Amino acid sequence: MSLKKQFALTLASVGIGAALIGGGTFAWFNTKTDITGNTFAAGELKLGAKPATGVINVGDIAPGDWVVKSFELKNEGTVGIKQLLTGVNYKVTYDHEGNENFQDEFGRYLKVYYLTNVDKTKPFQLTDYAEVIGNGPFAKYQGKTLEEWKNIGQLDISTLYESKLGGFKPGDTDEITLAIQFVDDGNDQNRFQKDVLDLTLNIEGKARDGVQQ
Repeated sequence: MSLKKQFALTLASVGIGAALIGGGTFAWFNTKTDITGNTFAAGELKLGAKPATGVINVGDIAPGDWVVKSFELKNEGTVGIKQLLTGVNYKVTYDHEGNENFQDEFGRYLKVYYLTNVDKTKPFQLTDYAEVIGNGPFAKYQGKTLEEWKNIGQLDISTLYESKLGGFKPGDTDEITLAIQFVDDGNDQNRFQKDVLDLTLNIEGKARDGVQQ
């Protein structure tokens, strides 16, 4: 075979090899599947109160008087509550002369106590609160005036009702009872006659810690 023919045959072989490579002679198997219907939905944190209005409606109180009122809290959401915070806002709307009065003096003479009724057969007493808090961290806040409580801000009362509020699960309910006393300071308090104080209790529930779902 002449040198010219050998060279031509070599080029032809290289061309065929290049064509095979370029044509994709390597192949593989594969398959696919899809996982559908996945959702990521946030739960609802909802705290309900019953009654939601008019828990404390008292008239004609005099220095030294006190009133006990209860209301029910319910976890109406889908997420557990680990912490219950309460705060107050109020406004003295009218003074004893019927004029608008934006002073907070009346709030300095109304003290707040959280109570528990140890003996269900007897009425609440102001001393009942000692049975639930003892010497705990909340003790220093018992008997604070509305003005002091307003300035303090939110108070965590979860520890007062550990039986449930330590883990306030969806659907759980608990009754909160408090007393408000009009302080008699032993002096002339005629300036408070016919005063009206509008009180709002602000209640906030904080969600439980995150867990693996």
